[in-house]
Amino acid sequence: MARSLSYSDAVKLLGGRGKAVKALDTLTGGALLAATAGGTQFVLSLFDAKAEMAKVGGELVAGLAEKISGLGRFDRTQRLEAAHAVIVLTAYFEAIAECGLPDLDLDRAEQLAVATRGSAGSNPRLSSVTRHLLRTQVPSVGPHRPDERELEAYYLALSESLGQFVTGLAIWDDLDGTRQARIVRALREDVPAHAIRRHDEMLRRLAADFPEVAFWINLGEHSVTRATLRSGLTELEHVLARIASDRAPDGRREELACRYRAELSRGVLRTGDVPPGLIIPALEDAYIDHQFRAADLSPFSRPDHQDWWADIPVRDDLYGYLLGYLTSLKAVRGPLLLLGQPGSGKSVLTKVLAARLPASDFLVVRVSLRETPADSDLQGQIEYAIRDATGETLSWPALARTADGALPVVLLDGYDELLQATGVSQSDYLERIVQFQEREADQGRPVAVVVTSRTTVADRVRVPPDGVVVLHLEPFHPGQVERWLKVWNEANEPFFETRGLLPLPVTSALAHATLAEQPLLLMMLALYDADDNALQRDDDNLDQAQLYERLLNRFAEREVAKSSANLDSQDFARAVEEDLLHLSLTAFSMFNRRRQWITEDELNTDLASLLKEAGPVSGIHSPLSPAQRVVGKFFFVHQSQAVRAETRLTTCEFLHATFGEFLVARLVVRELAELARDAEHAARRTRQANSDDGFLRVLLSFVPISARSSITYFIAALCHELPKRGLIRQLLQEHFGAALAPQRESAYGSYAPAQSPMPARYAAYSVNLVLLIALLGPLRASDLFPGSPDPVNDWRRHTLLWRSQLSDDEFRSLTLCFIPRRVKRGASRDLILSPVQPFARIDPTWAYDDLPTLDTFRMANVGAYADTALLCDELTDLLLHASEPLENLTEVFHRRPDGSYASAAHELTELIRVTVEDEAPESLTAHYDACLDAITIDDPDSPLYLRMIFRQLALDAERLPRNWLALIERRFQDEIQGDQQLGELARRAFTAHGEGQPA
Repeated sequence: MARSLSYSDAVKLLGGRGKAVKALDTLTGGALLAATAGGTQFVLSLFDAKAEMAKVGGELVAGLAEKISGLGRFDRTQRLEAAHAVIVLTAYFEAIAECGLPDLDLDRAEQLAVATRGSAGSNPRLSSVTRHLLRTQVPSVGPHRPDERELEAYYLALSESLGQFVTGLAIWDDLDGTRQARIVRALREDVPAHAIRRHDEMLRRLAADFPEVAFWINLGEHSVTRATLRSGLTELEHVLARIASDRAPDGRREELACRYRAELSRGVLRTGDVPPGLIIPALEDAYIDHQFRAADLSPFSRPDHQDWWADIPVRDDLYGYLLGYLTSLKAVRGPLLLLGQPGSGKSVLTKVLAARLPASDFLVVRVSLRETPADSDLQGQIEYAIRDATGETLSWPALARTADGALPVVLLDGYDELLQATGVSQSDYLERIVQFQEREADQGRPVAVVVTSRTTVADRVRVPPDGVVVLHLEPFHPGQVERWLKVWNEANEPFFETRGLLPLPVTSALAHATLAEQPLLLMMLALYDADDNALQRDDDNLDQAQLYERLLNRFAEREVAKSSANLDSQDFARAVEEDLLHLSLTAFSMFNRRRQWITEDELNTDLASLLKEAGPVSGIHSPLSPAQRVVGKFFFVHQSQAVRAETRLTTCEFLHATFGEFLVARLVVRELAELARDAEHAARRTRQANSDDGFLRVLLSFVPISARSSITYFIAALCHELPKRGLIRQLLQEHFGAALAPQRESAYGSYAPAQSPMPARYAAYSVNLVLLIALLGPLRASDLFPGSPDPVNDWRRHTLLWRSQLSDDEFRSLTLCFIPRRVKRGASRDLILSPVQPFARIDPTWAYDDLPTLDTFRMANVGAYADTALLCDELTDLLLHASEPLENLTEVFHRRPDGSYASAAHELTELIRVTVEDEAPESLTAHYDACLDAITIDDPDSPLYLRMIFRQLALDAERLPRNWLALIERRFQDEIQGDQQLGELARRAFTAHGEGQPA
């Protein structure tokens, strides 16, 4: 399918055989209607009749309203795109007419000379001009108007072709250089710039008459103010209704439309999740347009990375953007990919859009991919959705043929669910959508497609070569939170009055902005506050960990109360804790698989291994698995579904990643408390387990908790209220000492969320124990290795194990938790592990046990290169690569006046650094002194080292004091006389003696 119209195509669409087309066809030698390359007469017309040609272009666009009256949506869009194509070329013709090509007015003889050069077929330059003007695809306009650079490039290409023809004329050589330069400059600069201005002027005039064109170029009506609660998509419906064809939809299209409109009156959340009497606002009232970013997606784009979006501006005209997109040809040439975070409202947006597009001009089919067969092709998925919406089995071609001018729009909601629920590669899904659109266009059934997905899986999508448009929903800003809360508070005013509650103010919600900025999580905060104004009471002194603890407890209590109303307080508390334990194990199932989601089968397996859960429980319709009982209770656990081979495949994830991270931290801290109680023979646990660290070990033997920074934050926050911290530290240190010892068979031996070899599991568990101890308070290496003569060496052996078994990202995540501080206890080295602090400079006196008392000495670094060759550590390779030119100088040390030590290589590189920073003379001399003091005169590398210093000295001599230079000259007189190259460098340095700084 052609990506855009050519001028020739546009003229045919607009004019048919009218007077304007006939006149233009005469000017172009029949080129337009014949769709041929044209002849010499066409190029002559550019000079002889260019003004008339511009006039004809204007006549083509004039009367357009009458021409498109009553047309269907796609035909109307085609005519408007054609009008834009004519405008693009008309602007160029007018630019030629108004700017003129100086000194190139052809008389009849010169025109005859041009004509005798042959026809377009035998004249490559002439053929190029006509091809560019008539056959080249014109830059189209769409939901974000064409980049001015694209239009400028198009005009420059036209001028280049025209310029090649002009410079080939017989009279060109008769012009002097000045005249030739003026013509070339006019074509390259004046004409394109003027054409762009005229294009914008004419496009704005077209937009004044046709609302969709106004939205193409972001000039649409802004009757939706930020102060009103009226949804922008409601305005989209009103604008489209005003320009609709007034054709009554057929029965099937009306049935689909009625189904989708009915969704507007339903609540945005199932009523079973709310207290009795609380009102969940209807979708049409609660929906608020998001801010968004939009861009063209190429195969090299990274829309899953936040940095990729950084330079793309945020917009707040979502309804206008979608209106412009769906009324442009861009919509039928590729899909619109709609991205957002879980709970951001992607599915809600597709529901509202399906309800708001007028049935007179749009044939909408909304496909919930979680409900359709995943192993079916795209057409099968659409047909499944048609049957689900209407109850009637109907083929897509049969339905599309009834469109009668309406534009079919397919809304595919949940590509990410299809991807993760099936576990099958769907990376070519967008490419298959494009192929579907191309086939439908070839059959005369052009179709627009919108597909939604979570942002985090966008990297698994293969982008078609021609790219697609991607739109990213932004989090709610404070004004949107305020608007949503106004709807919520007004709907529940009777509920609040009955219960003696206050409406939820925006300040309380925004105190937890990371939740409030996502619509579904904002509702979670509102539901929490609806119980005794809990959020308002605590928002002044509640940290994130405390909020999550109370939120999750409150929702668990509500679920237990619904199913087990007759429990006494102790059993009720136990049931709540069991629900939270199940949720925590769900979070661990995701964390230990290094994912944000888990399949139902995987979760069932994990629960059976860790809790010995019973099998499915019979329900009314079908047995409930342990996983279904866990995740089905809580609306903040999102279930993704797909159907394959008549089997429903389900995955789940938390609506916000930090919910899962908090639950991981919560269970870890609970286990630490359990270990302390077991050690004191306290109360029984809420689960059956051995009294050792078996349960904690099996959970923490796969991934370091530092891999998610929020987990370590939550653990540290929860540990503040943990009793018996000293005992817990002692127990963890004991378990660390036994972490690498052979383990007896565990009661949880079947738990295997990942295929990890035993060394990797030892590494993960030992590093997690160290992290937990350090989060409880400062930790010394000597505490981990009591009785060791060299705890630093033991520490190094463990870190090498971690480095070898953890991934690069996991190992480096440790530095986000702590950097060991190097200390000495008497003559022994030690390390203190505490929360991250500034990295200390390397101290050789700590690295080496015994340093000579000499002022300069060599410390042989035997095997450094061999070691790194064996280890293949990229960071060590990087450092050795940087120091390789100074390899021998890294071994030469000297003692500084303050008693510290430094290598000659260190001093030299420091000197080079400060010489370019315009240091004061006294600072420079101090660095030169440090370099020269590091020399061992008898060292074989000393001459080379001196030459490097003196070469730099020759460059800096004018900046240095004269008396200091004289001292250096006397100090190294023997070396200068004994080394010819050094002597030459010294002469260059000391000849500036008299020009140096005063003494």
